[in-house]
Amino acid sequence: MRNAVRKIGYFCSLVPEEIIMAAGLQPVRISGQAESTSAADGYLYHNLCPYIKNVMSGGLEGGLKGLDGVVFARSCDGMRRMYDAWKTYVNGGFSYMLEVPRNNDEDAVQYYTTQLREFARSLEHACGGKISTAALRKSIRKLNKSRHLLRAIYFFQQTTPLPFKGSHLFKLGLTVFSEDKNEAEKKLRDHHRKSWSVEPRKPNGRKARILISGNVMDRPDLFEIVEAAGAEVPAADLCTDLRYFNRFVDEDITDPYLALARAYLGEPHCSRTASARERAEEIRKLTQTYNIDGVLLTSVKFCDQHLYDAPFIMRDLAEAEIPAIFLENDYTFTSRSQIATRVEGFIETLEGRRS
Repeated sequence: MRNAVRKIGYFCSLVPEEIIMAAGLQPVRISGQAESTSAADGYLYHNLCPYIKNVMSGGLEGGLKGLDGVVFARSCDGMRRMYDAWKTYVNGGFSYMLEVPRNNDEDAVQYYTTQLREFARSLEHACGGKISTAALRKSIRKLNKSRHLLRAIYFFQQTTPLPFKGSHLFKLGLTVFSEDKNEAEKKLRDHHRKSWSVEPRKPNGRKARILISGNVMDRPDLFEIVEAAGAEVPAADLCTDLRYFNRFVDEDITDPYLALARAYLGEPHCSRTASARERAEEIRKLTQTYNIDGVLLTSVKFCDQHLYDAPFIMRDLAEAEIPAIFLENDYTFTSRSQIATRVEGFIETLEGRRS
């Protein structure tokens, strides 16, 4: 492993950053930055998740050279296919496939604990260092602190007016994934202080409040579309938003690997680790917590897990009389104008219900 740049990229929220940090490395969540996926078209089949194809294109074009390695999670078949292609055609140093169980019962937790230990041993071998129990506990405490700060900031998002635009907080959260953790924590503390300075007022004449729920999203386009249409996004049920910082690792368990396994397989869930019924129940709870008027359910194209769940979640929300709309996206939001038209119509419907 190269020593000049000590960064490890990862693809999924099920990969514990704490282990990477305990090895003295900086975890960086990988986002797709390629303008076109044409570079990946010759290596991956056409009807594959556009996020995966975008990231693969970036790897083939050299856009991820700043990383000493990458960690995959067996979250879906598409990720497995990219792992195979990556090792053969990109292979930018250390690459590892973390085996993640589908269930979250005690047997699954014990299995995942062994997988996390194996991941740590492979990382030790690659970087030539030792992941001590003390270092792992320190990284657990540090990330717990950042997540508590994010949760505290979002607590104020339950009020009217919002302390921060949803698009702004979403972009703030993305910095937590990519920046040095000390610098990211400073930004979080600053935002937490600013949250206290906003005077709550009565909700008369307030904007429609939209909950965005979906899978991978690391661009603020959808937030900006909603805000441009006159509504606001108090929170988002995404693996790059609420589902990331609503996870806390028990700092008192003797075995930190066991604590990590329980936390990462526990709540909150995505479609990878929960049924459509469980996902719908979590969305309903969020609509109450953030006083939501309507749900914008979205998924990237060709995501079998989320697209399979979408009809069941939409039906559940309809039965609960929660207005909802489903929008498929291509990850880079090239069809932004068409999406904006549908979002504007949905918000007009919500405004009609509230008048």
